[in-house]
Amino acid sequence: MQRWANQIVMPKRATKQETELRVAHAAELVAEGQAYSSITSLVAAKYGISRRIARQITSNAYLLLKNDIEEGDLNRPEMTAKLVCTLENAMHRAMREKQYSAVASNAKVLMKLIGLEAKTQIR
Repeated sequence: MQRWANQIVMPKRATKQETELRVAHAAELVAEGQAYSSITSLVAAKYGISRRIARQITSNAYLLLKNDIEEGDLNRPEMTAKLVCTLENAMHRAMREKQYSAVASNAKVLMKLIGLEAKTQIR
């Protein structure tokens, strides 16, 4: 809330259409391979909203893509190839920026995707 000359101005709530546009924008960033935290920061800055609301929008973007994948009749080999390419690009970018934890995270996801994950057994 902001206060000017004894007046309280409530922040304007986003309409359903504005929220859908924000989620769609965040979903595009997810599809580009952006990290969750960077999407949250970009959405908060672009729309002048709190990080809490931006996190909610980012989560909704992930759910939107998940639902699209589950409901769609997608060509699995084509989708796998796109995901492999995206992960490799993200790993390359992370290596250039010396973000080795991001490289390791992407490598783990890539290994899981192509079936090279380590089989561990806990007794």
